[in-house]
Amino acid sequence: MQTTQKQKSSSVKCATNNLDLLHGYCKDIDNWPDKWEIAEEDIVIGKAITEQFKLFLLNRIDKGRAKKTIKNDATYLWVLGGELIRAINEDDSERQLTARELILKYVDDSGGPYWRHACDEIEHSRYDSVCKQLFKFIAANID
Repeated sequence: MQTTQKQKSSSVKCATNNLDLLHGYCKDIDNWPDKWEIAEEDIVIGKAITEQFKLFLLNRIDKGRAKKTIKNDATYLWVLGGELIRAINEDDSERQLTARELILKYVDDSGGPYWRHACDEIEHSRYDSVCKQLFKFIAANID
């Protein structure tokens, strides 16, 4: 079945609207790589990690998740990004990995890497829950 021009236009408009929503919910998402930076070369991988996170968040918006849920997910993704940047600064060989490979190295169906600054077990559990959901999303969307 062929896709009509009207259907294509509608999905482009929907994607644009969701991107606008994402930037409304997470106003500083494009600045995350700068905030995570430890070394100058962190910016490139930080931007790639952020793009992976955006795909996940856009999918959540597309599925109709509430604004509060998206904002909470973004908070924990910001934490995860910081932990990933810390990890590559501890093991320089990991700079060879793509953002997707780096995420999948540290995130699986049991959660994410240890979050050193979590206030308590409940907060760490919520972080792990978002990491698990990110893992499922990335694993289901293999290039």
